[in-house]
Amino acid sequence: MVNVMQLVQHFKIGGLEKMVFELSSKSNHSQTTYVVALEGESNDALKQWPQLNLLPHVKCLNKQPGISLKIVDQLVALIDKHQIDIIHSHHIGPMLYGACAINKRKHVKHVTTIHDAWYLNGWRYRLLTRLLYKFSPITVVADAVAVADEVYKKVDFKAQEIVINGIDSVEFSPVNMQFARYQLNLPRAVKLIGCAARVEEGKGHCKLLEQLINLPDDFHLVFAGSGSKLAEYQNYAKQLGVENRVHWLGNVQNMTTFYSCLDLFCLFSQREGLPLSVLEAMSCNKPVVASNVGGMSEVVTKSSGILLEFDQPQLLPQAIMDALSLKKENAIREAAIKQGCSRIMAAQYDALYDSVLV
Repeated sequence: MVNVMQLVQHFKIGGLEKMVFELSSKSNHSQTTYVVALEGESNDALKQWPQLNLLPHVKCLNKQPGISLKIVDQLVALIDKHQIDIIHSHHIGPMLYGACAINKRKHVKHVTTIHDAWYLNGWRYRLLTRLLYKFSPITVVADAVAVADEVYKKVDFKAQEIVINGIDSVEFSPVNMQFARYQLNLPRAVKLIGCAARVEEGKGHCKLLEQLINLPDDFHLVFAGSGSKLAEYQNYAKQLGVENRVHWLGNVQNMTTFYSCLDLFCLFSQREGLPLSVLEAMSCNKPVVASNVGGMSEVVTKSSGILLEFDQPQLLPQAIMDALSLKKENAIREAAIKQGCSRIMAAQYDALYDSVLV
């Protein structure tokens, strides 16, 4: 059995965090996987994301803003206590702290997954990433071909592996639409366009609100997720005069119910890697309209949805109408299962762990 530390920045629910949850629960090494977040308190994380209780080992290190050598010491202590063989880091912060900890425990191997490359737009992060790749032994994985290409373009480094993020297709199976709407207290006789994303700048909420005006009155938006821009965007909906056609659900624990209540899923983000929310919606057999960023084109095809450039929000209304006319049957769900299964993802990572330990 291999002892793995999955190292993330925090346990705020997002695509990266859900991917780590799926990997940690589906891996052959699930009982000896230790999921560690640099930030936050363990009790708070377990309350806000109850599913984390299903994992055997979860810990938060309560890192404060700024660089902390104390965090490195805590990671080294966890390595020694649990006899960690591999640190699997996710994103730049965990990669840095993982590399520093491994520098003190050189027998531990380091795997890192790049979920999107937007942070490499800053020269400081590009320099830091180049230094880590050059001077620290790291096996680099990208979660999409587009992400691997962007990393190569920005730091002239080729990811050794590409492993597509996966979802639990058994969990994300469609349920009755009207029952789902009843559970979420949503209107029955309207078209619901849904988005699941943190309510933050760049996630496309404002673009959707602005274009809702150009859709028929029986089209409503429903947002799952919370974030620092929630109050601002709710006020913006009022300014646009569409507040009665917009439903803010906050964090939704049963996302299968959320996707099932929709007529269509829309994620119009400025940047993404390979978002799990798109695969989850497709697994619930929902057509997708999305921005053509990151690895989106690797999962959304002409038979499952429509992609637009991020600078073309004016095309959203027509794209939504066109996507609603797609013949669904089970084709969209079948495509999602084929493209992103969490068990296949976990098996690929397990094989990678075995290879780096040889």
